[in-house]
Amino acid sequence: MTVLPPHPRYLLVANPTAQSGRAQRWIDEARASMRAMGMQHQLMHTVAAGGTAPAVRKRLLRGDIDVVIYLGGDGTFHEVANGILASGRSVPLGMLPSGTANDQGLSFGIARGHIDRNLSVIAAGHQTALDVGLLQQLRPDGSVAKESYFYDSCGFGIHPDILMTRNRHRLAIERIPLVRDVYRDQAVYVGASIAKLIESYIKPVKFRADIVCDGVPHALDGVTDVIISGTPIYGGAWVLDRDAEPDDGLFELVTIVGRRDWAIKGLRDLAASPVWQRQLDRLGLFPSQALSGRNFELSLYRPAQLDLSAQLDGEEWGTGDKYRVTVLARRLAIITPADFVAPWKRSFR
Repeated sequence: MTVLPPHPRYLLVANPTAQSGRAQRWIDEARASMRAMGMQHQLMHTVAAGGTAPAVRKRLLRGDIDVVIYLGGDGTFHEVANGILASGRSVPLGMLPSGTANDQGLSFGIARGHIDRNLSVIAAGHQTALDVGLLQQLRPDGSVAKESYFYDSCGFGIHPDILMTRNRHRLAIERIPLVRDVYRDQAVYVGASIAKLIESYIKPVKFRADIVCDGVPHALDGVTDVIISGTPIYGGAWVLDRDAEPDDGLFELVTIVGRRDWAIKGLRDLAASPVWQRQLDRLGLFPSQALSGRNFELSLYRPAQLDLSAQLDGEEWGTGDKYRVTVLARRLAIITPADFVAPWKRSFR
């Protein structure tokens, strides 16, 4: 990993529209704190329509930036990280999260909005090498139709459908002043989840998943979701595998098989939950098992709908039925607290 010079030069990439525009205040606060701390920096705003990654890449190729910092949500992390990887430069990424879920920050003990505390972590410069996922959508002949890196998770099934519903709700209310001020951020997501749950009693949602994990085949019926996770925190509150590490070269594949499985994992996998699987075993509650691996191939089939929705790092990623996921071990350097101990890792099961 990169050894930072005594006086690093920082590039702050910020999304002023995040959190319904409130992020502009955080940008001003961050820049004032960076000046007070003697952190030499330049500001770059995110670019709409996927333009952030190319802009970050172009800026890094000038060779005068030692650390990139993002200020925004997980989507901003995704775009900035893509730009770093595309540049080919070994520049670490610092985190000033301001998003709703904040999966990346919470996975390393970095809470959103704590500007001074998080800048102190960045200034200290302790680096972790993060595993990166490569998601490829495949054509029937096995060739690659499209691909993208991801850093948190990708998934297929109900959760991507919820994201699509959430985005439709956002568009529907953005021009209604009183409604948009109340029904925003996490409230929109909760509303979309409720709408999708009601719809699931009317429309078929279950599908068959044929999965090959590191060369070993697995066939599952009655699946409602497939999630492949890299960093520990998922959805802002859940830990899908408490033994997983973000730099072990392995991703975790979790399937949800019906509403009962949802209920069990929803209880057990809350990051702050005191419930462990051995306790559920005594009650006869056995969830579907997770898989850990470096390479996954997925064929998904739902009779009532040929293609299933996909999500990547919490955003829509189209529809399809055949995918490949490859883990790129320790590919991205990020700056994290040196003394962070994950609270969901405990000495008992």
